[in-house]
Amino acid sequence: MLSIHQFVPTTAWGDGVTNSVLFVQRLLTQLGYHSQIFAHGIDPALTEQVRPLEALKTQPPDLLLVHHSMGHDLDWVIERVAVRKILVYHNITPSHFFAPHSQLQRYVVKGREQLARWAEHTVGAIALSPYNAQELAALGYAPLLTLPLLVDLERLDSDPPAPPPPSWGLDIARPLLLSVGRLVTNKRPHLLLEALWWLHQLWPDTRKPQLVLAGAPFSQDYVAALRRYSISLGLYDSVIWAGKCAQNHLHWLYRKALAYWCASAHEGFCMPLIEAARMRLPVLAFATSNIPATLGESGLLLGAERPEWLAAATVELATNPALRDQLCEAGERNLARYRAETLLPALNAFITERCQA
Repeated sequence: MLSIHQFVPTTAWGDGVTNSVLFVQRLLTQLGYHSQIFAHGIDPALTEQVRPLEALKTQPPDLLLVHHSMGHDLDWVIERVAVRKILVYHNITPSHFFAPHSQLQRYVVKGREQLARWAEHTVGAIALSPYNAQELAALGYAPLLTLPLLVDLERLDSDPPAPPPPSWGLDIARPLLLSVGRLVTNKRPHLLLEALWWLHQLWPDTRKPQLVLAGAPFSQDYVAALRRYSISLGLYDSVIWAGKCAQNHLHWLYRKALAYWCASAHEGFCMPLIEAARMRLPVLAFATSNIPATLGESGLLLGAERPEWLAAATVELATNPALRDQLCEAGERNLARYRAETLLPALNAFITERCQA
């Protein structure tokens, strides 16, 4: 049996890249390939699904899918392992979003340097979004397939929703807004706080909405600064700092929220937008980077990146049931692009061509 394995530098439970790798493994298995995942850093929760990099044994005509989303010190895997490789590109956040001379900025810069020189070591590349494909094409990657191998819709249905613990401070009598993802500068959570302030000024009810920020912190100092900002805006009891939460709690939030908010300046894909659609949660987002392509016909896109516009659109959504139904139905139609049965033919054709090249 032909083996098509995957390499990812490190894995983490609930991480978008890790979820993608697991999803791709399921697709490859469905296509009849022997497929394992290899990583240098393995989350203890994933030891049964991911093998240590030292165990990687490949030989022609095997293929190795190399996932790239951040610089690392394992260049030898793609430059010296003697097997055909396909790069799978998740995008790299631009370096100006990170503190100058920090370790994160150093590895972001290194990641783009690696990307620039690795085309000659591959027999093709898979871009997980049109935004990513533009970058790969400019660097000479060919042949190039654009395919969103990211969202395992079956996984989203596997954990029944469960309410979060009382310690969160959620008031279920108040409307709920949700944003999911790491609290990092490029996702601009400060704009969400400003939008919440505007929303409180416009809201027609005395029960003002709460905003849940669900995601691991970029740094404790950054979160502390955001907390101070929320207090200065008078939002002390209106922002829930959920951190990285369990899937069942996350599913409950998706189902209970009034809307999903996204103010990000840079997204290679933005998976929570699709998770929201799966849970029939309307999305309101600024039209930046790949967000319009990910949403397709679904979601309410704002051309101007102004928090007051996000607040005003949310009031309209809350008071216009027909608009909400329209967005939910459009979101469900958009999901067809991400279903396994839609992705499998294109993935199979691309891999078959690469095996024969």
